[in-house]
Amino acid sequence: MIRENNWVPVTERLPEVDKYGCSKYILLSFENFTIPAVGRYEVDKDGSGAFYEGDEDRTLVSYGVFVNAWMPLPECYREETE
Repeated sequence: MIRENNWVPVTERLPEVDKYGCSKYILLSFENFTIPAVGRYEVDKDGSGAFYEGDEDRTLVSYGVFVNAWMPLPECYREETE
């Protein structure tokens, strides 16, 4: 369930992944850090998943940072043409 403010708690639902096991880039909220970050969610072949910041190869958990919610990124700005 997406809330009014668009944050989805990880306890309710994880991001959808593509056939390669990777989500689109999403905005991440943290249990123990105050600034949101852009990242992604990946699922391994064994079915376990992890969050990563940007294009990093190390999981956020490996840095001691815990994701508590996520939301889709807005569409990129496009100037309207007449």
